[in-house]
Amino acid sequence: MDRIPRASELTADEMSALRNIVTSGFTPGGQINRRGRNRLLELGLIQLAMGGLMPTPAGRIVARL
Repeated sequence: MDRIPRASELTADEMSALRNIVTSGFTPGGQINRRGRNRLLELGLIQLAMGGLMPTPAGRIVARL
């Protein structure tokens, strides 16, 4: 993705999951449904690290909009 996606481009479930990840700073990968997780990864809003999901700087920006 060449730009940071807008919050309006996410479904309500994706936005909720993103906000939960940003709030906690780290979320075990199994706590978010696979489809939503894959989409957030593709958009560059989260990353897989240490066996879980962490927000990227772009994810923090989108979650706070």
